[in-house]
Amino acid sequence: MKMGSRLRRIGFLADTHSSKPDGSDLPQQALDAFAGVDLIVHLGDIGRKGILERLAKLAPVLVPAGDYKGYLPAKDAGDVAPVKVIEGVSGASVGLTFNLSHPDKKITMDESGVQFLAHPLADLMRRRFGREVDVVAFGGTHRQLELEHEGVLFFNPGSPTLPADRRGDDDLGSVAVLDLSADRPRVELVRLSKA
Repeated sequence: MKMGSRLRRIGFLADTHSSKPDGSDLPQQALDAFAGVDLIVHLGDIGRKGILERLAKLAPVLVPAGDYKGYLPAKDAGDVAPVKVIEGVSGASVGLTFNLSHPDKKITMDESGVQFLAHPLADLMRRRFGREVDVVAFGGTHRQLELEHEGVLFFNPGSPTLPADRRGDDDLGSVAVLDLSADRPRVELVRLSKA
């Protein structure tokens, strides 16, 4: 999917594990956080297809080529095109994956975040995405994360339905919005609240 020059703001979510056919277990607050985005990327473990249908009312939806288990594989996601890299208006490239540590185990995740076990990072990115990238978006942990390593921005939007890092009774989980309109990509990790 070549979307290139028009992508300025992209909404990201992962790990919804939706059990409702109409996707109504995705909180309205997640949809509100994506107001005005050019694209929404679901990084994996979708659950029922209704989630994607609800998101598609806001913006085009993309499910990256997956290495995740079960739920809804990209091939069954209808009009959603599986890709591994997208580019924004600034020329920044974004690598999309579900499981950051799979398949080469050179990058691992633990409770504290991401550990890089091999260098140089550029070689790992070329193996994973077929090229170097400026940003890596990943899911699978149900936990928000943002860090920069060797000039690459890594982030995980967490989960808007089953967060591993819930912060109290009013916390619904999280999503992310990536801004590609400036010289450097910026991500906003958005906490969703009942209040």
